[in-house]
Order: sequence, then structure tokens, then C-alpha cells
Amino acid sequence: METFALSLKNSRYSSRLDKGLLPVLLFFPTLLIAIGCWFVTDSPLVGIAAMVLALFHIVLTLVFIWPCYYLLGESELEVRCGLARVVLPYKDIQRVQASNASMPSPALSLRRLAIESHQGLLLISPANRSKFLQELSLRMHGRYVAGAESTADDSVNISNIVNDRI
Repeated sequence: METFALSLKNSRYSSRLDKGLLPVLLFFPTLLIAIGCWFVTDSPLVGIAAMVLALFHIVLTLVFIWPCYYLLGESELEVRCGLARVVLPYKDIQRVQASNASMPSPALSLRRLAIESHQGLLLISPANRSKFLQELSLRMHGRYVAGAESTADDSVNISNIVNDRI
């Protein structure tokens, strides 16, 4: 029988990062730097412009994807990815399921969780997906452990509730 103790403090989960995503993110800036290096001797203005554009692209990409994390609070899930911030109360979550959808979302991996709510569909990719799902399920069902330390009596049996609503 697996048990899991949960306190009321916030839990932060980083986004999983697919290694295959890095070449996609770095292709355009790398191409611009290569063009800049090629042209810097023949046409310094074109070469410098290409390198500045590459730097601008890198900074802009980082602004929109960093930091990317998911915060399980007392009564809501907060999703943060770059400048974007979404707050989703647990009571509004209707369904959570695994997904490989490639739609734009605050997720740095294609190994995603689709969260359906009254606000619409939200795709996230926590690095530790199973632990995230367990804790989300416990918080959605209002089964908290009071205090920082827990005993066997304070713990909740996960096997009965993980797939109850998720």
C-alpha cells in the first residue's frame, strides 16, 4: 500500500526539457551567427547586423520560455513560462490526461499533461510527472496532511484516488 504525505506548503515543479527541442530553438540563431561570420570580412555591416539579430532572437526566446515551472499552491495551480502566468483553481479542473500534442503551450517537452478546465485546455510538462500527478490529485480532492511532519495515520492512500478524477 503506497502512501503519500502532503503538507499545505507550495510545491514547485520545473518543466521537462526535451533534448530534441534544443536544436530547433538554436537553429535560427546559429544560422545567423554563421552568416554573420561569413559576411563580416566582406561586408561588416551585414555581418554585424546578422550577429545582432541572432543575439536579439536568443534574448527574445529566453524572455518567452524562461523560467518555466508549475507551482501547486493551497487552492490553485500556477503555471509560469517566461512572461506568461496562468492561475487555475483546482475546483475548475475537469480532467487531466497524458498528451503528446504539439500545440504552443507553457511546456518545454512534448511529453505533456493536458489539463481541461472551465478556462480551456492547458498543456504542461512537469519533469517529475508521476509525483506531480499524485500531488495534484491529492490537492484537488482536498486531502492535506496538517503540519510538516506526518505519521502513518496522517498519510493518504494514493492508489484509491489518483485515477478518481484524473
